[in-house]
Amino acid sequence: MTRLFPVTEKAFRASLSAFFYACFLLLATLAPVHADCVLGEPDEVVALKKVVDGDTLRLKDGRRVRLIGVNAPELSHGERKAQPLAREAKEFTERFLEGGDVELVYDRGRYDNHGRVLAHVYNHRGDSLESALLAAGLAFHVAIYPNLALAECLAIREQDARTHSRGVWAPGVWPVLKAADIKPGDGGFVLLAGTVKKVERNQFVWLELDGPVAVRLRSGRDYGHPNGDNWQGRKIEVKGWLIDRGSKYSSHNKKNKRWFISSDSEFTIEISRK
Repeated sequence: MTRLFPVTEKAFRASLSAFFYACFLLLATLAPVHADCVLGEPDEVVALKKVVDGDTLRLKDGRRVRLIGVNAPELSHGERKAQPLAREAKEFTERFLEGGDVELVYDRGRYDNHGRVLAHVYNHRGDSLESALLAAGLAFHVAIYPNLALAECLAIREQDARTHSRGVWAPGVWPVLKAADIKPGDGGFVLLAGTVKKVERNQFVWLELDGPVAVRLRSGRDYGHPNGDNWQGRKIEVKGWLIDRGSKYSSHNKKNKRWFISSDSEFTIEISRK
């Protein structure tokens, strides 16, 4: 049983009156819509079949599209419970894209490991779905190499939502896990806080935290660190997918951390100045 989301969707909804919930959806609809996170002219104009969830679409030609730059809360699947605000994110995307075709703009990488098309998505008016989701607080900004062309713009949209405590950034909605508290059963997309205890290097830079977790950084990329290589003792907050390499890996690689998170960009990690 995972403990990643102590504030379950069921509990969250139970705490809302019908009136408050309706107001939330209205505010999400009216959240700032930005058309400035634009990479270029559409590579394709396509017909939408359905919205799978907040960040995934099914086209009428059968293709699945995964938005670049955002990760929306997951809906329930089997025994896995929905994450907070998953339904709201899906409904927001449905409303945002209704009334016309969808515009796709490609970045450097065209497909993910699941064969889905990776694209920046705009509605028929040319408004950025990624930007709107982030501004409403209904998704997290993720920056995954090599699709980083709009990372800075999207990071600004997320920061606006965080500053105004919208959606997932409202108090008590989405927990920040402590690296020292990670244990078997933890995984998936997380916000993680910890202190850097050690730095290792191979083809990547590894920040070993105060717990069984390491953060993997891309060598040669500027993470906005104020003092170059002096990472030890700094507090960080990172968002991404927590990967459990398993007890077998841990027993055969005792010097390595069992869990890790990849951070491909300075826009997914915050580092203290001591």
